[in-house]
Amino acid sequence: MVNLVPLATFRRLAAEGNYTRTAEALHLTQPAVTQHVRGLEAHFGVKLVDIVGRRAVLTDAGRFLAARAETVLGSAAALERDMLEYADARSGTLRLGATLTIGAYDVPALIAAFRASHPGISLEVTIENTERIIDLVRLGDRALALVEGRVPADEELEVTPYGDDELAVIVAPTHPLAGQIDVAPEAFRELPFVAREPGSGTRDAFETAFRDAGVEPSVALAFPSGEGVVRAVEAGIGAAVLSTRVVADALQLGRVVHVPVRGLALHRPFHLVRLRRTTPSPAARAFAALVTRGPRPAA
Repeated sequence: MVNLVPLATFRRLAAEGNYTRTAEALHLTQPAVTQHVRGLEAHFGVKLVDIVGRRAVLTDAGRFLAARAETVLGSAAALERDMLEYADARSGTLRLGATLTIGAYDVPALIAAFRASHPGISLEVTIENTERIIDLVRLGDRALALVEGRVPADEELEVTPYGDDELAVIVAPTHPLAGQIDVAPEAFRELPFVAREPGSGTRDAFETAFRDAGVEPSVALAFPSGEGVVRAVEAGIGAAVLSTRVVADALQLGRVVHVPVRGLALHRPFHLVRLRRTTPSPAARAFAALVTRGPRPAA
């Protein structure tokens, strides 16, 4: 493969038409310029330059190479610029994953903050439940993921806590427990729940909290979105446990009411997840630093 340094020397010689001026322009000795040209002639097996008087005159092969050299060296220079921008997190594409609650309430503000400092980075975001997002990270499809709740123990995954979330038990205003202020978990033993789908971090946190309190929750209906769960609760189908950020508007409007339940562990961590065996891109490192260095954006 041709060496780009002699090729750049030859391009300058083609422009100058003189070995001495070429050497001065490139801060080389004249013998070094001659050596570069002869090396190219030996590499390609053709004569590139004739000396006519004091001038370096290109042969037909030399003119052909000079024209192609402009394209090759221009592409190399563009590649150099692109890689420098990539290394400085000024260009490239970052593929992110997020669970539904984080995707709806945190990711927009995080992306806005990231784009303010890295406007040249394109972002592709997939929003799914926790189980699916973790699978995408394992497959290498997502460079980083923001997930809520527990992350299965896996040596392939690097898991970094970066915040937490509070959950709330909600019921319809007409529910038998509505308005009570010190409810035991056992009060829900025979009552139906509406929940997120299996594989959801919210579903896992809700079921774990009640099981730890000695109650096996009975799920009558599952929805793939928090808003669907809220509407089912509002319709009187059952109680639910959701993030306070998901139910804030419904509580304020009186569509549902909060039931304080004694002794339930209704906090869950938020995690930043990546695949250990991969080298994070500069953009991924910059986004991870944004997520972990300060408080989460407000809901």
